[in-house]
Amino acid sequence: MKHPTGHGARSDWFRSEWFRVVVTVALTIALCSTPSTAQEGEQASEREGAQEGEQAGADTASVQDYGSSLIPLPVIFYQPETGTGFGATVNYLFYISPPREGEPTPASNKALRPSFLSATGIYTTKKQVVTWLGGEVYPAAGRYWLTGGLGYSKFVTKYWGVGNDTPAAAEEDYTPDLVGGTMDILREVASHLYAGVSVDAGYRRLLEVAEDGLLASGMQPGAANGSLIGLGLLLTWDSRDSNTWPRRGSLHQGRAKLNSGFFGSDYDYASFSIDVRKYVPVFASHALALRALGQASAGTPPFDRMPQLGGEMLQRGYFQGRYRDRQLLAFQAEYRLPVVWRIGAVAFASAGQVGDVWGNIGMDRFHTALGGGIRFLVVPDEGVNIRADFAYGFSVESGSFYLSFGEAF
Repeated sequence: MKHPTGHGARSDWFRSEWFRVVVTVALTIALCSTPSTAQEGEQASEREGAQEGEQAGADTASVQDYGSSLIPLPVIFYQPETGTGFGATVNYLFYISPPREGEPTPASNKALRPSFLSATGIYTTKKQVVTWLGGEVYPAAGRYWLTGGLGYSKFVTKYWGVGNDTPAAAEEDYTPDLVGGTMDILREVASHLYAGVSVDAGYRRLLEVAEDGLLASGMQPGAANGSLIGLGLLLTWDSRDSNTWPRRGSLHQGRAKLNSGFFGSDYDYASFSIDVRKYVPVFASHALALRALGQASAGTPPFDRMPQLGGEMLQRGYFQGRYRDRQLLAFQAEYRLPVVWRIGAVAFASAGQVGDVWGNIGMDRFHTALGGGIRFLVVPDEGVNIRADFAYGFSVESGSFYLSFGEAF
């Protein structure tokens, strides 16, 4: 699972795509579950009502308007590599600094945005495990913005090698045993502008690899066991009207991180990223979401920390890490609209590619995907959805189903 902003709080090592499964969460159970709130007896508003306070400073609110929501989501799936898997994720939305009675509530005020905590536990009949505890909070009346988490995973995943044209026949399974975490600490330095630091640490060893495979050869970067410890800088512009279901505004972030033996890391490399997101209101309650992402590496990162296409957040329709290399360029667009009651729908498209150097990035090298999905509004006042998406990846000529909490971006 992820937090509702899709802002990337989870460590890269814990983004393996275990939602690409034959049988997944029992959707009807999840959708029929009513979130526990601190405002019992208060009538839930529809999405339109929840998001029409868009004129900053025009509305006022009282403390009783801001409570908390607890959203449990069961997980059930089957894969030949894992056997039957089961578990749950529990998502808790709350306010650290609700407004005082009569206080203006501008949409850009971080103090009035819900904080978020998530706990996930998965276990399979083949004794594989995924756990994650993380979230996003806005302490000190929203002047600080903290995202991060800790996790442990022993879960089979897939590898096709490095490059933008790796063949399907190169697919092999491997099982990493890893523990780690990440923390981003941002402080508001000007209106909508945040600056801060990022810390990322973990240890990974490979428990099982395919015989005679790429990883067994020892020639792949990062195939040896080791630790990764990185320190980075962040600069973020956030003018969104909501951190859960934005209809207008922007979210832009620049990130630079160094992993070095000076910090105790077994690998030395630097990574850089620019993530640009724009949200455009359409009609009275529709929205168009746009995203462009560029990632670059200096040095040679381990294969599982290279920029990767695929997964539930970046390019649906491709398995997480189907294509990976030292550089990445990707684009996404998604149209979002309410349908009836708490039901919404989306349509999306994406294009992305990877390369060893930027000179290898070309217009004829993009992997593309199309898809659509439905949304169920579980916290109407905040626009928080459970999403079910299906996407088709044209390069791999297959589709993938995703069920998750919050939007992809």
